[in-house]
Amino acid sequence: MNRFAKAALGMAAAYTGLQLTRTIIRRNREFDWRGKRVIITGASRGLGLVIARQLADHGARLAITARSQEDLAVAARELEQRGAEVLALPCDVRVRDEVAGFVEQVTSQFGSVDVLINVAGIITVGPIDAMTFEDFEDSMRTNCWSVLHTSLEVLPHMRAARWGRIVNVASLGGKRAVPHMLPYAVSKFAMVGLSNGLRAELKHENIFVTTACPGLMRTGSPRNATFKGQHRDEYAWFSIGDSLPVLSMDAGMAAEQILDACQQGRGEVFIRSPLNVSILLQNLFPEVTQEILALAETVLPKMGGIGRRAAKGYESESAWSPSVLTTLTQQAAVANNQL
Repeated sequence: MNRFAKAALGMAAAYTGLQLTRTIIRRNREFDWRGKRVIITGASRGLGLVIARQLADHGARLAITARSQEDLAVAARELEQRGAEVLALPCDVRVRDEVAGFVEQVTSQFGSVDVLINVAGIITVGPIDAMTFEDFEDSMRTNCWSVLHTSLEVLPHMRAARWGRIVNVASLGGKRAVPHMLPYAVSKFAMVGLSNGLRAELKHENIFVTTACPGLMRTGSPRNATFKGQHRDEYAWFSIGDSLPVLSMDAGMAAEQILDACQQGRGEVFIRSPLNVSILLQNLFPEVTQEILALAETVLPKMGGIGRRAAKGYESESAWSPSVLTTLTQQAAVANNQL
């Protein structure tokens, strides 16, 4: 056997050993969800509700929050019908004082918090000329600062228990910026940095922070996203892309992967979907990726329409959406309390 063959075998053995060690470590971190006290933000609909359903089936004690009391009540009834203990309290996670009050109520009833899952978020779609500073500010407050607010409030309880899990649902949009979603991308990039930094500082305290980066998921969210400029055309491309199986993934599958990553105490994880290839492409060929995204922008709607005014997805319907092309997204909206 020549030197190169020996070196290759050595590298293969080392890689196999590393993977085996990682698997053993992750298995040792796993825990049973039954009885765990879990806070989920943005849990009244969409991915947050899908995650809450799965945790209800696993026997977790759930504290769910969102801004709409009405939507929360609908979600809570469904979760209770699954046999879960549910505390549903409205809270604007953009406001730190409200978050502090919410966590205080949760710990008063549950005693402490074992797991925090940050799902709450907003999406604003349109060209940069349609965006205002307030669009960026609101995205930062909702998608990033809210994560800091909730994390700071639960940390004392996790430290007292010398155990905890925090999951921050970011996005592939927090790893590379997609045209016409700039406020979202900026806030998700910031969230990824915050989440990874928290992991580095808290891991030695047995508090594991997981940053989940999913691509498009069929949660039904386009109906409640915000669209600007030529809002009907923006809603059409966004909702069609969200509905195509080749581009998007089932929300239930995404939720399972996120919860598995939490149980294993993993760090930054990409929720598997065809779009994950774009991350590999960006890492290997960053300039090429930027050129592809710039090319994609040329076929997206131009400035016009309602300009800087905002419209929700359900206010932006056209012949293209809803249509047969958005069937899966429409079904997800019905299933996940998005109507």
